[in-house]
Amino acid sequence: MSAPANVQSVAAIERVRLALLRFGDAVEQATMVLENEIQRVMDWIEHDRPRHWRAQIHQAQEELAQSQAALHRCLMFPVADERPSCHEERDQVKRAQARLAYCQEKTERLKHWVREVRKEQFTFEGRISHLRQMVEVDVPQAVSLLAKLIRRLEEYQAIGSGTAGPGGTARLIEELFEPPEEKPPST
Repeated sequence: MSAPANVQSVAAIERVRLALLRFGDAVEQATMVLENEIQRVMDWIEHDRPRHWRAQIHQAQEELAQSQAALHRCLMFPVADERPSCHEERDQVKRAQARLAYCQEKTERLKHWVREVRKEQFTFEGRISHLRQMVEVDVPQAVSLLAKLIRRLEEYQAIGSGTAGPGGTARLIEELFEPPEEKPPST
């Protein structure tokens, strides 16, 4: 025969039950905040940044076309039968080409980072699903079991004081440790 339970305070069990409820709520809120933040990052990297770099490429292409036109105009008009050096115009063309290359490289890097962030998002979702399951299934079951335990302990205390109903202690112990009722899966 097992040793009797040495329960000192039903109120302590109630505090644990309430703490478990608060924990479940806190985890649900934290996961929602994380999901919202991840969605914000995904929107930024999948929509905002591509639009930004497309605009930057377009602007760089316009700058390149303008600097090439300026170089062409400079080369078209010789000064004192000598071909002008057009040094400034050539530098402008090089800067415009470098800027265009930079913007195109950023666009390619962005594609890489979109794939990386998506991969990390899927990894996060896979790992967080276990925590979600615990909060959605295990915590309510534990809270329910603790509530049932508290009721049974209060009934047991009533037996000790002689105010319990029919069935006595054996019925209370059997009910406490019977498996929880299975709910049919919702469709």
